[in-house]
Amino acid sequence: MQEVTDATLRKETANDLKEFFKRWPRLYYAIFDFLSPVYFGGLSPVAFLTKYPRTGTCLNLGSGARRLAPGVTNVDIAAYEGVDLVADITVLPHTDAAVSRIICDQTLEHVLNPEQVVREMYRVLQPGGYAYVSTPFMYPFHASPSDFQRWTHAGLAHLLADFTIVEQGVRCGPFSTLTTQLCYLAGSLFSFGNERLYWLIVYATAVPLFPLKCLDILGNHLPFAIHMASVPYVVVRKDR
Repeated sequence: MQEVTDATLRKETANDLKEFFKRWPRLYYAIFDFLSPVYFGGLSPVAFLTKYPRTGTCLNLGSGARRLAPGVTNVDIAAYEGVDLVADITVLPHTDAAVSRIICDQTLEHVLNPEQVVREMYRVLQPGGYAYVSTPFMYPFHASPSDFQRWTHAGLAHLLADFTIVEQGVRCGPFSTLTTQLCYLAGSLFSFGNERLYWLIVYATAVPLFPLKCLDILGNHLPFAIHMASVPYVVVRKDR
């Protein structure tokens, strides 16, 4: 069992801010989408639902308060507004082969045992069912409530080795990587060790750098962009 210390799970100022604004989901995601230092291109979770249609239950693991589409079951450890099932995603309450599709969008980095989450995904997914997984690669620390893991595109393929890879690509590309690093560097340089000021500068710096991240409209499609992606994604299928 992985040891978890008090320091590992201490409350993070950035997460406190997120938890405060999540009381108002629409406001929270409007602020998040504007202040996020990354440009979201590639295949989105919503586009995944359209591109890989199947009847039956669809789970959004680690959903937070955002509702992707009608009929998608939001699963989260916290009882946010819009969460349909409060559960630990390492021990899902569903029976074997009970769901047709799974979305796990930038969630695995926040759990201590992502391998167990993947085993649960495989267990509850029907043969022929699809899963959409995205995780950060070249993205700095972000607490929700904490942050533990990173994967390359090859690491994601290894993590999901029991599945068949159907599609793999870039959600947030090299210019998003550059933008995030500049935001965090500015916070480090000008916060003088004050954590609240640090996070304020990180998010505030994303506003003037907005045009830079938008270069990923092209950057996501550069050769080898996945080698420097801020967030890669993969679509996998359970064949048996």
